Amino acid sequence: MNGTTTRKFSRRGFSVMLLGAALAGGKSPVMAAVDPAEGYVGKIADEVMSLANSGTKGTALRGRFASVLNRYVNLRGIANFALGPYQKKLPPGAKNEFYSLFNNYAAALFVYYVDDFKGSDLKIISTSQQGKFITITSAIVQNGGGREQVRWRLVPAGGGYKISDINIKGVWLTIATKKRFSDVLNRSKGDFEALFAELREAETW
Repeated sequence: MNGTTTRKFSRRGFSVMLLGAALAGGKSPVMAAVDPAEGYVGKIADEVMSLANSGTKGTALRGRFASVLNRYVNLRGIANFALGPYQKKLPPGAKNEFYSLFNNYAAALFVYYVDDFKGSDLKIISTSQQGKFITITSAIVQNGGGREQVRWRLVPAGGGYKISDINIKGVWLTIATKKRFSDVLNRSKGDFEALFAELREAETW
């Protein structure tokens, strides 16, 4: 990875799910190449954009995205965070179903917006560390020449890294998902079947 991912990736996908801001600037490709955390992010971006360009569709594409996400992203951690105080109320017998539905939900988001991962490069802008967290700021360079910020939060895991969160236009995925889940559970007065029903809708996207 030389700091620039040269596969197609467009604007609309994640921005529907999150909000954000554009940025300018750049980092030396040589510096990006020697940073293992940046290389890790670049590898993920390459795989996601390669899938977007593969022509695969439907259930097969969702399965391939699920495989990528499970390798690189701490989906269980994001799912637990998204439940907030309801995490302690999740029935023990429903945990496996919840995690399975959440994994499918996350993969379905990528499938639903697959066309939005086409069209431009991903360039590494900067890397910072606070405690165990490494935050990498990148820019999606759109076909029309614009830029859009994507930030990746990594944590050490198994001698490498895992993505613990993704930020688009200033909003973190964990926070956006937590708000959505909290709204559903608050309306249902803590009935998890309402949340499960919403997650299952991802099968129809």
